[in-house]
Amino acid sequence: MKTDERQEILNLLDLERQTVLYPGVTRFADGEVVRDVSADGESGEIVYSSCAESEVDRVIEHQVQTARSERYELEWKVYEHDRPRCLAQRLAAAGFEAGAKEAFLVFCAGNEALNRFGVCHGDIRRVTSREGLRDYQVVREEVCGRSCENEITRYGFMLENHPNNMSVYVAYVGGEPAACGRIYFHQSSRFAGLYGGNTRERFRRRGLFTQVVAVRIREALDRGVANVCVDALPTSEPILRKHGFESVTHTQPFCFFG
Repeated sequence: MKTDERQEILNLLDLERQTVLYPGVTRFADGEVVRDVSADGESGEIVYSSCAESEVDRVIEHQVQTARSERYELEWKVYEHDRPRCLAQRLAAAGFEAGAKEAFLVFCAGNEALNRFGVCHGDIRRVTSREGLRDYQVVREEVCGRSCENEITRYGFMLENHPNNMSVYVAYVGGEPAACGRIYFHQSSRFAGLYGGNTRERFRRRGLFTQVVAVRIREALDRGVANVCVDALPTSEPILRKHGFESVTHTQPFCFFG
């Protein structure tokens, strides 16, 4: 990716971080910080921030105090190009727990580019109801090693109330749920976002992860969305880059549990 193309994507990304609001959250703009709080009030996320280095500790402390007073868990998603450069270090110093660093990758969707994924022969089904999420939950909980009941409740709400904003897919082997993934859309966004790509251990090395990615990209292409993005862990980044995704920046979540 050329430098000017990368910068164009970063500019668009930063604009949408401030302006695109997905269903199920309430947005608060505190000057240099944009914060989304879930409808149930249990979680908050800083989706954009930009401030001077001399102000960063004050800005962080204000968000911590707000999270404490309103009693929600707070995630601050830091992009590598965010300002100030010391943001990640200051969050850690303020008691935030650092998550895994991920590569922010973008795929420029098109029929020719999609051909890199080859022909999909797998049994991949789109989930269209709350009941259909049970198989998705089986995959997620085995991979994550914990209950995912709360997130399944959120996805059920999205499917029933905002079906155009999220699609969920499950891949099957012999009728058994084996892999899964989600993709998000917004009418005001030029990006479609991939999330939750998981494969149960005994079904790995069969190309299911790649096939579920391809199905979601196909939907984005059919819906006229040119840019498909994903935060990729080191385990999935090589696979995605092999199939045409390009690195734009890096992200890292920082969580405060109060």
